[in-house]
Amino acid sequence: MKALCFSDLHAKIDFLTALENILASKNFDLILFPGDLLNAGREMEYAERFLAIIEKAGVPIFWVPGNNDVGEAYKLLQAGLTSVENKKVKFGSEKIVGMGGVPDLWGHGIFLPEIPQKDVENSIFLSHIPPKTFQNYRKFDHSEIDGSVELKSAPKIQISGHQHRYWGVAYIGKTKILKLPAGLLMMAATLDTQSSKVEFINLSDYNKLNKIILR
Repeated sequence: MKALCFSDLHAKIDFLTALENILASKNFDLILFPGDLLNAGREMEYAERFLAIIEKAGVPIFWVPGNNDVGEAYKLLQAGLTSVENKKVKFGSEKIVGMGGVPDLWGHGIFLPEIPQKDVENSIFLSHIPPKTFQNYRKFDHSEIDGSVELKSAPKIQISGHQHRYWGVAYIGKTKILKLPAGLLMMAATLDTQSSKVEFINLSDYNKLNKIILR
């Protein structure tokens, strides 16, 4: 299955235009979104427009909240998107699990999820923050696994955002780490969920038509 992956939009208006256009012109089976649609939960009209675009496209979207998706915005997104925060959701042959926000060890008062290891094994794991340590980091897709560790019950791929300009592909053992660039920078990625092949894409060319005006 082909997934569109993006993170950290931070209410970037041009991203909405690009998102609407790419979903109208390309075929995706699902969307994977590890959070931070807004800035401190403030731009509710932006969130409503985002949800309208997703609904119109009819592409299933799986989401965990970022540390900026808070308050009423959190409630709105929980109602309008498929959350995998602290749980497993099956989609076709895939299982998707996740954790949102920023864990307590980063000082934000959000704790690590209690997801059974059997649910994490061979899953697509969404987390707003990337893991702390990984190996063979590259700005492009590759298969140079980290042979120094052997993890049991590990996800096949972990997809994260949070650090806007720090992005690429790395490994923890055989687990592929997809660190997304920020949508705020008009960047996203595509993922083949079976092969785990990643392609980073610049969405700037998609925001030239059907300009969205927030009223």
